[in-house]
Amino acid sequence: MNHLKWGGRILFISAVVCAASCSRIAKPGAAAPTENNMREAHFSILQVNDTYKVEGLENGHVGGFARLRTLRRQLQQGGKPVLMLHGGDFLFPSIMSKYLKADAMIRVLNLMDGDASAFDDDMVVVFGNHEFDDPDPGVLLGRIAQSDFAWLSSNIRYLSSEHSSGVPFSKRLGNVHDVLIKEFDGVKVGLFGITLDIKKPPYVGFDYALGARRAAIKQAIADLKAKGAAVIIALTHQDFDQDQWLAREFPEVNLIVGGHEHFYIEKAIGNTWITKADADNKSAVIHDVRVSPDGRVETSHQKIDLDDKTAKDAQVDAEVGKQLDRLAQAFKKQNKDLNQVVGQTRYLLEGVEPAVRGRETALGNFLADAMRERMKTDIAFINGGAIRINDNIPPGPITAYDMEGLFYFDNELVSFELSGAQLLEVLKNSVSKSHLGDGRFLQVSGLRFKYRAQQANGVYAYAIDPADVQIKPQGASVYTPIDPNKRYRVATVDFIWEKGFSDGYAIFAKGDGKSSPPRLDNGTAVSFRQAVEEAIGNLPNKTVTNRIEGRIIRLESNQ
Repeated sequence: MNHLKWGGRILFISAVVCAASCSRIAKPGAAAPTENNMREAHFSILQVNDTYKVEGLENGHVGGFARLRTLRRQLQQGGKPVLMLHGGDFLFPSIMSKYLKADAMIRVLNLMDGDASAFDDDMVVVFGNHEFDDPDPGVLLGRIAQSDFAWLSSNIRYLSSEHSSGVPFSKRLGNVHDVLIKEFDGVKVGLFGITLDIKKPPYVGFDYALGARRAAIKQAIADLKAKGAAVIIALTHQDFDQDQWLAREFPEVNLIVGGHEHFYIEKAIGNTWITKADADNKSAVIHDVRVSPDGRVETSHQKIDLDDKTAKDAQVDAEVGKQLDRLAQAFKKQNKDLNQVVGQTRYLLEGVEPAVRGRETALGNFLADAMRERMKTDIAFINGGAIRINDNIPPGPITAYDMEGLFYFDNELVSFELSGAQLLEVLKNSVSKSHLGDGRFLQVSGLRFKYRAQQANGVYAYAIDPADVQIKPQGASVYTPIDPNKRYRVATVDFIWEKGFSDGYAIFAKGDGKSSPPRLDNGTAVSFRQAVEEAIGNLPNKTVTNRIEGRIIRLESNQ
C-alpha cells in the first residue's frame, strides 16, 4: 500500500473518480464495468474510527478533526458525493470528555460538514464500546440528541431498567437507526451497525452472543435488501477476527468499515474488504465505490496519513481551541493547571496504543520501573490497556495534561509472589494477541524476554522458550535465567490482580475462584499516579531518561 504524502493527495482526490480497475487496491474478482447505454454509479466513502482527542496527537501535529475536515472538503469538490463513516469510540475516554462529559466532542463533530446548525445527511457513526463509559445513561442519550448526524446500531437495545427487555435505540431517538438507506448517484446504499459487548452497562442490552448476532445481521441485511439496497456496508466496532467472521458468514456484504483496533488494517475475505484506520484521525481511509449497470459492486481504497502536511480547517481548528480553553477552565475549578510542568523527558515517550499494546516502549519501561522501585519487588509489569494517554510525549516537558491522560483511571499498586513457571504463563498470555494491539500486552521491569511469532494464512501463534527469559531480582546487578521453581516478588496494578482473568490471565481472579495470589503489601493503598510523580520528582533534574533497551524482543518464525 502506497501511503501518499500531501503532494500526491490532491492527485489522488482528483483521481478518485477514475475507474476502480485503475486503483491501487481493487476488490478481488471484480470485473471491469460493462459499457452500455446505462450510466455507472459512483461515490466515495471517508472512513475514520476511534478518535479521542479533538486536537489530535503530539500537541496537535498529527491527526485531529481540523485536518479531517480539510480532507473531506477536498473530496467534495465539484459536488462529488462523499459518505463519511465513523467506526465508533469517540465520546470516551479522553481527558476532555472526562471533564466536559463528551460535549466538546459532539460540538466538533457537528462541524464536520462546515455548518454547526445543520444536520449532516452524509455522516453516520456506529456505537463503540467506550460510548457507554459514563454510568449515567442521560449523558449518552443527551450526546446522541445533540448530534447533527446519524447513529447506527442493529444489535443493541436501550434498557429503561435492569429488568426490562429493552427497545432499539431507534425507538428512543430519531437520529438512531437499526438500518439506514442512503442514496448516492442514483444508487441505494444500505448500512447496518454492529457493536461488541465488552462494556455492559445496566442501561444497554446486547445481541452479540454468536447466535443472536447472526440473527441480528441476517435480519438487517434482509431489511436492507427489501428496501432496495444495491450496496450493503457493515459499520462495525468489534475485534478484527469477528469482522473476518462476518465477511465469511455474509458474503453479500460489500464492505466492512470497522473500528476498535487502533491501527491501520486492510484485509480481503472473498470479495469483501475489511478496513480500519489509525486512531485519532492519524490516518483516514478513502473508498471508491462503483456500481455497474448490471449491479456489480466494485470497491477500491486508499490510506491517507493526516499530519502537518495537511492544512487544518480554520473553522474546526477555532472550535477545537475553544474546547481546549473550556478544558483549561474546568481544570482551574479543581485548582489544577493544564500546562503545569511536572518534569521533563529526554527522549520520546510513546503512549499511543499500537505501541504500548504491541512492543516495548520507553514510557512502559519508565512506568514499570517506578512501580518496581516503589513496591521493592523483583519484577513489575503493567498492561498496555492501563496506559490510557493514547498519545506520545515528545522530548521536553511532561505536563499535568499528560499525567491526567496517563492516569485516566488511577489504579493502586499491589505486590505478590509468582513462581517462575507461573510467570512464564503470564508472559505467554501477554504476547498472545500482540498482532491485534490487545490491552493484555505487558510492559515490564526487572526481566527481559524474547518471544517467537509465526503466521500462516492470517493465523498467528506465539511461543516463549524458558531459555529466552531472564530475571534481575531486586538488588541484583545482572540478569539470570528464570527458575521455574523459584518464587519472585511481583508488582502490578490492582486491576490485573483482581480482574486479569478478563484478559486471559487465569491466575488473577479476586472473585470467583479467588485464584489471585496473596498480597504481600497487606492491602496498603499505594496510588500508581502518586508513585510515578514521586519517581519523577526524585530523578536528577526531574528528567526521565528511559529508552527502549531490549526488554521485549519479537523473533519471527525464521529467526
